[in-house]
Formats: sequence, C-alpha cells, structure tokens
Amino acid sequence: MKRLFYIILALVFVLPIWSQKLNVQVSTTKPAVGVPFEIMFSTNAQMQDFVPPNFSNFEVISGPNHSQNIQFINGNLSQSTSISYVLIPKKEGAVVIGAAKAIINGQTFYSSPITLDVQKNPSGNNYPSAAQQRNNNSNSTPEKANESDIFVRTSVNKKQCYLGEQITLTQKIYTRIELRGIQNVKFPHLEGFWSKNQENTGNIQLHIENIDGVNYYVGEISKQFLFPQRTGKLTISPIEIDCIVRKRTNRPPRDIFEQFFGVNAYEDKVVSLKSQPITINVTDLPNANKPANYTGAVGTHFSFKVEVNRTKLPANDAVNLKVSISGTGNIPLVDAPKINFPPEFETYDPKISENISTANGVSGTKTYEYLIIPRKEGTYKLSDISFSYFNLNSNNYVTIPSPEIIIEVTPPIGNNNNTAQVYQQFKQEIKSEDNDIHYIKPYPFKVTQSEETFFNSSTHIALNVLPYIAMLALFGYYQIRKSERADWATFQQKRAQKIALKHLSSVEKLLSTNQSSEIYTAIIQALENYFMYRFKVNKSELSREKIKDTLSKNNIPENLIQQFMQLIDTCEMAKYAPLAVNQSLQQIYTDAKNLIIEIEKQVRNT
Repeated sequence: MKRLFYIILALVFVLPIWSQKLNVQVSTTKPAVGVPFEIMFSTNAQMQDFVPPNFSNFEVISGPNHSQNIQFINGNLSQSTSISYVLIPKKEGAVVIGAAKAIINGQTFYSSPITLDVQKNPSGNNYPSAAQQRNNNSNSTPEKANESDIFVRTSVNKKQCYLGEQITLTQKIYTRIELRGIQNVKFPHLEGFWSKNQENTGNIQLHIENIDGVNYYVGEISKQFLFPQRTGKLTISPIEIDCIVRKRTNRPPRDIFEQFFGVNAYEDKVVSLKSQPITINVTDLPNANKPANYTGAVGTHFSFKVEVNRTKLPANDAVNLKVSISGTGNIPLVDAPKINFPPEFETYDPKISENISTANGVSGTKTYEYLIIPRKEGTYKLSDISFSYFNLNSNNYVTIPSPEIIIEVTPPIGNNNNTAQVYQQFKQEIKSEDNDIHYIKPYPFKVTQSEETFFNSSTHIALNVLPYIAMLALFGYYQIRKSERADWATFQQKRAQKIALKHLSSVEKLLSTNQSSEIYTAIIQALENYFMYRFKVNKSELSREKIKDTLSKNNIPENLIQQFMQLIDTCEMAKYAPLAVNQSLQQIYTDAKNLIIEIEKQVRNT
C-alpha cells in the first residue's frame, strides 16, 4: 500500500516551471517508455500564435487540447488559457523538451525547457500508437447525430429577390458537445446561381448563441454571396458534413493512469450532419422605364467614370480610354456600356481588370481600358456615354451619364506629303507614314549583282542536309525512349521525383481554396507515389515498417526518415482533425516538396 501511495503521488504531482508569463507543467518527470503522460502550457492571459516545442522523441496521442477558464468575481475579471498534449516516450534516457513560444499581450514569451528521465517500461505493455488510433477511428462508421446536441444549419438573408440581386448564404454548425474537427464536407449544389466565397482564414471561431433557451457553441463553416441567374424557384441543396466529437464512454480503464485521470471516460466519434434545403423565389426585373443601355447591373450603389489619358494627339497615334464602374452588388457580372466611337477611330477589345472585396458583401471596381487610334485629323466628340443599374433601395433604374469628351486630332508627325492608298474602311485619303507601304521606286535606279550566289553555297547545302540529320536524331531519340519504356518500373524510378513534384503542383493550385481535406490527401499520395516509384515497392507492400526499412537500406539519413513519417502522420491527422494541426497548409506543402528533393539528392549521391 505504501508503494502504491508513492506511485499515485508521483502521477498526480505536477512540476510547474515558470518563464515569465508562459508556464509549463508535466504530470511526471520520470515517465516510462510506452506509457502516456501529460504536458501543459498555460498563461493567465489570452495566448496567441502558440508554437509548441519539438516532440520528435515522443509520439503525440492527443493534442493540442485547448481550454480557457474565465471568472468574474466581485467585479474582477480573471482568465487563464492552457494548451495540453498527451505524449508517449519512444526511448529511454534523459530527454529534453525544448521551449514553447507564444505571444501574450503583444509580447513574445518562451517556456523553460524540461529534462525528463525516461524509464524502462517494467510491464512491457505499450499504449496504442496514434496511427493505430487513427486507423481504428477511420474504420468506424459515422453515427447519426443527436439534433439536440449538434446540428448544421443553412440560412439565407432573404428568400425573395430580384434577378441578379445579392443573397448571403451562411453555413453554421451548432454544438453543445466538444467538437474536435470536421471532415468530408459536401457543399450544396448552387444550380442557377453565380457565387462568390467570402475570404476567411480557414479556422472556425466558436461563439455562444441562445436558441430556444439553450446555449450552443456556434461556428461559421462558410459564407457565400449568391446572384441568381434565372427567374423562378431555385433550390439550394443541403450541406453534408462529418464531425469528430468527443463523447462520454463506458469503457473500463485499462491501467491505473486511465483510472485516475479518467482518460477512458471520453472517446472521439464521427457523426454525420445534414442541413435542410432552401428555396429562393426569384422575380424578373421590371420592364417599366428600363433604359436601352441597361447591361444587368443590380445593387445598392454604383458610380461611373470615363477618362482618357490625353485629349490632343497626332493622327495614327494612340490614346487610352478607361471606363471604371464601382459599387456594391453584382459588380463581377457587369458588362461594359456601349460606346459609339467615330468611324475614323480604330479600336480594339478592352482590357478588363477587377478589384473585388467580399468583406461585407460583394463590392469593388471593374475597369475597361480601350486602345484607340485616330486615323484622320479633326475634332471628335465622345458623347452619350452612360451607365444604368437597378437600385434595390428605390426599386427603380438609375442612369449615370458621363461628361462629353472632346479629342483633338492633329496632322500626323512627319514631312511625307505623298498621297497614300485610300483607306478602305473610310473611303478617304490619308497621309502615308513610315510604316505604310510606299510606292515602287521609279526608274532610273542602280542595280548591282552579288558576287556570291546562294545556290550550291555551303549554306544551301547545309540547309538541304539538315532535315535528314534532324530525322535521324529524332529516330534515335525515339528508340532510346522505347527501350526505356520497355522496363516500365525502371522508367518510373528515374522519373519518380518529376512525377511527385508534378503531383504536388496540383496541390499548389488548391492552396487558395478551402478544400483542405483534398490538399492533405494529395500530399500523402505524392509522398507514397514517390516512395513506390523510386524504390520499386508495390502498393500492397506499403506500410510504415516497409518505408522505414527501405529508406534505411538506401542510406537515407535518420532525420529525413523521421520527417517523411511525421509528414504523413501530420497529413493523416489533419484529414480527421484539422484543428489539431498547428502548421499551415502552405508550410506542409513546402516541407513535402523540400523533403522529396532532399531524399532524391541522397539517393543519387549513394
């Protein structure tokens, strides 16, 4: 009993180590190999940009687990924030956990490093690895959610609108239980709508809302701005999503650690959620008082501006005319107003540029830049240029005119007064310039004969022989490629790095989207395909042990092997629990690309 008392005392005793305002605690300073223990980083204020230490000598089976405690006692507000991990030591001996980093109240603080004396596991029973736990969780069938505990809701700010009017579509998740992550998100099908997603950081921020007297933690999954493109009843299909939630379980504890700390009291479950479809009734814009120049703009406010870079220029020179349309509404779908240019102006299709913001709905500026070349001197007026839009506040059409623009075209630069060809489009005479076709020079003129002829010269012979040499080179190259492709495995082995990097290039195109699950899957496939092609391993033989053994046999450094395995584990974890991964998608993509290049260098140098 006395020995048991000391064991329990060692497990519950924590070691606080202070580093200014960022504290660190461990459940024991003498953990055993294969036995989990907890490490916690805490502060008495709000913690931002937390960077954990390197856990390469441990296996992370849980974490980062965030918790926050806020108390309001006698008018005084106090709060504390903590981030904890459950770790399993991999080897015996003295192991140092380095300093963690966090920003607290605008200042950077570091925790103190901790030295642990890792003991040998006396029982030899190891806790299941994180990879085994993920495999067990992934094999489980998603459960149906209890709607009173967690549900997802699709909402719009209006169900009756005009054609082209902006609608805000919001997807939110409501929960009363601990949400660990989301996966397999299937967004609704938006047939009949043009959509624009609101920019976001990719992290779901939870806040509290009261619904029918019940408090829920609410997180916004996405926000989209829709613009109906046809009239009638349009249906927005439901959003479908799988959530990883932590639920209480009745599983008996497997050891004294679980019995004392209650680790067995909860387990992660996957539940499937689905919202309700929504029907939008879209009516056509009124035909009464619709302007002839109306191009489909709908919004609350628009501005219109036409300007030229100069109003006086010589003929055959260029002038730039810029049309700018700004406002709040369906600005990306607005067409340029029609401009009646004089027949003496040569014009080209405009260059279109956009500057769109989705901070508070879709707004911004759309610009059309025309290149104009006057071909005849004179004074020209650009009038009757206007822009019309449908104002949702007043439910009528508004026309914005542009001031009249006068362009004075002077005679072309140069002293050549010869009469040139008649300009077919205008049926008028214009003056020739240096880049026009001149008349044939009349006789007399002096003609000299070249001393060396091209026929039978060295250049003539070389040009005749060159096609045959090119054909022979092409045939030889084809035969070499054919022999290489005969051994398909060797051919793939030589091109393993190129294939993997080309596969990763598709990931780079997805980084700007919100499809994190597809990005992590693509990175795992790129790493596994590179390994299989480079070392000629069948997919059926692929396993963690096979990867480690093969890389070791090919003299790959241990640190690169660890990076390879950790990168796969990180991507697999991120697919099921994105909130548990601290690294950004860009950083994971860069690490995968650099890792493939480094391994390829090691293979070629051996």
